[in-house]
Amino acid sequence: MEILNKIEASGIQTLDLRSYKPNEKDFTVFDIVPFLIEDFLLQEKAFRLEMANIDWSQYSGKDVVITCSNDAIVPLWAYVLISSLVAPHASIVVYSTTGNHEGLLWMERVRRIEFSAFISQKVVLKANSSLPEEILVMATSQLIKYVQTLMWGEAGSPLMIYKRK
Repeated sequence: MEILNKIEASGIQTLDLRSYKPNEKDFTVFDIVPFLIEDFLLQEKAFRLEMANIDWSQYSGKDVVITCSNDAIVPLWAYVLISSLVAPHASIVVYSTTGNHEGLLWMERVRRIEFSAFISQKVVLKANSSLPEEILVMATSQLIKYVQTLMWGEAGSPLMIYKRK
């Protein structure tokens, strides 16, 4: 007698959003503070010169978080300049002062999922209480554009969330 794996036969695909979560080794923080005079004042000419002397290729393929680690008032153009210099090399560039670097990068990674690969599929979002709501909401809003069925939980006993009519 052959044992049949009903979950495998069902064609249900499991999407584990935790696999997109970055850890501290996955990203680099670019803090603007060392480029400020006395850690608080941005002098345009000196700042532009320092930015021009950075080897931006060191960020190739990396996720980069641009931040200001103190309460200096930095003109917005400075962040735009840094972003324009690092973006051609980095895989992802985000800005954060909240310390939620990991959450922002996680959201961006999930946003970049090729959701169209799930066209007309049965998909179960793997349940885990450590998944932030914003990650789940964003992934769900994208998945329902493509999937036939969206479920929550484990492939063996999922909770039905959405079914295309």
